[in-house]
Amino acid sequence: MRAVGLGTLIIAALAMTALLDRDSGVGIWLELRDDLASASARVDVLVAQNDSLQREIELLEADPTAIDRAIREEMDLALPGEVVVRFVPDASPASTTGEDGP
Repeated sequence: MRAVGLGTLIIAALAMTALLDRDSGVGIWLELRDDLASASARVDVLVAQNDSLQREIELLEADPTAIDRAIREEMDLALPGEVVVRFVPDASPASTTGEDGP
């Protein structure tokens, strides 16, 4: 009976050593588990971005004028006779507080 108690004590001591030592298998396993969670979250973000871009490609391919329009909007280009109008938000402090300017 004493041998079983001593064996249990040794196993418990080894388990505690493995849990407290970051260079052991348990410490590395915990670190890898965290890395996997981070990588999985990044994959989820990239899959969502990929799906969004795929939908955009499908929309651009479905409409013959969509590619032309998208290029002109991205590059601020205009066809002859068109005027490019840009709206820039006012960055003054009065506009952020809701007060009217002079």
